[in-house]
Amino acid sequence: MHPPLLRSLAAIGVLTLAAVAAPASAAPGIILSPSEFQSLSQKGGVKVLDVRSKAEYDRGHLPGAIHLPWQALNVSERDGIRNEYADDADIEKALRAAGISYDDTLLIYGATTLAGRAFVVLEYAGFEKLHVLDGGASQWKGKLTTAAAAVKPSDFKLDRKRENRVEQDYVAGQIDAAGTVILDGRQAAASEDGVIPSAKFVPTPLYVDAKTSALRPREEVLAELAAQGITPDKEVISYCGSGANASNSYLFLKELGFDNVKFYDKSWDEWSRGNRQQAISHANFSFAGDALSAPGSLGPRFLDETQVKALQKDGKAIVVDVRPPDDFVVGRIPDSVNVYWNDTLDAERNLKSAEDLKALFSKQGVTPDKHVVIFARGGLQLSQAYTVLKLLGYEKVDVFAGKWEGWVNPAYGPVKS
Repeated sequence: MHPPLLRSLAAIGVLTLAAVAAPASAAPGIILSPSEFQSLSQKGGVKVLDVRSKAEYDRGHLPGAIHLPWQALNVSERDGIRNEYADDADIEKALRAAGISYDDTLLIYGATTLAGRAFVVLEYAGFEKLHVLDGGASQWKGKLTTAAAAVKPSDFKLDRKRENRVEQDYVAGQIDAAGTVILDGRQAAASEDGVIPSAKFVPTPLYVDAKTSALRPREEVLAELAAQGITPDKEVISYCGSGANASNSYLFLKELGFDNVKFYDKSWDEWSRGNRQQAISHANFSFAGDALSAPGSLGPRFLDETQVKALQKDGKAIVVDVRPPDDFVVGRIPDSVNVYWNDTLDAERNLKSAEDLKALFSKQGVTPDKHVVIFARGGLQLSQAYTVLKLLGYEKVDVFAGKWEGWVNPAYGPVKS
């Protein structure tokens, strides 16, 4: 063979081997560093979405960012359950107004990395190229602007939905199931209020740096999860109190390489108000059956929503919410006050003194002359609160433990005064 031809063939072979040996550039993860986020935002077919409040957006946002608050994709409540996906028609309307199409790569950022409520709805809507800014706007060192992005509405049609939620029956079927982990993402105190049986408790803040809200080192988090038997080869069902923390846990687990993650959006709001089994330091229980309305009963009346609202309207009752403060803040019955049932006990789990107990309740305006309606999400919590109030001489004490519609949810607007 002619020497120049041999040299040409050899050169082609070297280039071919080099192309084979060279690793393909890694696809970007879900959560991007500020530099990765900035670089990707400059490419064609990319839209940056600011999912914070309008006030935060107006104070300063990333140049070119479209304002799409996460609340536009969610509703404050549905059927008495907080933080639910908006109806499909409303999701479609919001995405059209934001000028979005399925061809777009979407870069999301919130105040911190906790952008889960926007992420889960956009994933449900069928978007495959979704990314979140690590640390959110709080860690952005680049330029900000107050000029609103010019948006041309699109003709977006919600026709590629991918359901990422599971229902209560599915979760119940996975309790103690081999190969499945039920993960509770609530704050620490909330677990004292009861958990779904067999659930592993991993508060959402575990995944992020406390100061920056940026993701902690991947291997550290994976090791801590593995210590609880939570590994990427397993199915993980993420839940919390109302779906807020659980959506962030869902996002973080996806970023960590968990491919089989399910989202129980209705979470403890739904689970705790039914007759499903609960777990607590001791096995929890529910109040149900005809004993609640037995003739001659000397126990509390179990009121429904209509009865409670009537008492409130007449100014005849005060609703005492005995759930954990973290859950109370996220959503509560209007005009209710919070006295956490566990605060009636001291560090040794003994009942506090009568003086301390009276002060605990009176600080919230709960005095013996009032008609008290206890709002609880479990039998132990209810029994403890009721017993303490009776020991303190409260004569009129009733109970509400059912479905409520009309929560005060500060994330969706001003708090009712």
